[in-house]
Amino acid sequence: MLKKNKIIAVLTIEDSKKSLDLAKCLYDSGIINLDIRLRTSDSKKAIESILKSNLNFNIGVGTVLNENDLIFLKSMNIKYAFSPHTDRNILRQSKKYNIDFIPGVSTSIDIEIALNNGCKYLKYFHAEKLGGVTHLDSISNKIKDLKIIAMGGINNLNISSYLNHKNIIGIGASWIATEDLIRDSNWNEISKRAKLFLNL
Repeated sequence: MLKKNKIIAVLTIEDSKKSLDLAKCLYDSGIINLDIRLRTSDSKKAIESILKSNLNFNIGVGTVLNENDLIFLKSMNIKYAFSPHTDRNILRQSKKYNIDFIPGVSTSIDIEIALNNGCKYLKYFHAEKLGGVTHLDSISNKIKDLKIIAMGGINNLNISSYLNHKNIIGIGASWIATEDLIRDSNWNEISKRAKLFLNL
């Protein structure tokens, strides 16, 4: 699912006019995988803008909560989506639109629901608040071959434990390009953080 590396830049874009500069900054810094959250009124415009660029990103969309969101993803030819939780209705609806749905899990029951609904990948969220890889092991050690994308509170100080975990295939980090950094057009700092993550 991911391309080139495990790192996913998790983005909340308030102003779609900044999306192309942000995208170019990330791409030039080596970031290929994106999770663009549907958290702002400009999120969909930002996604459209980045998709129309000539930058070869692997784009997923986050905070997908209802069927209207899925319809938008399908219209944009987005192949995978993230949700903060395991909602059975949207899990079923995602199949209709042929979208790889990656629900948020925090308990063994969440994992069971997701797997029973055909999910191939799971989002371990909020990773740090839940207790990191120690907690992940406690809820998943009876299930083999899980494919986990860890998100939530991961930064340059704690990423190493996630990088080395056998079940974690991807790590999402909003720390690379925080809302403040995007708002301030601080492309130098975003580039610095992206390269730091990729070199760990």
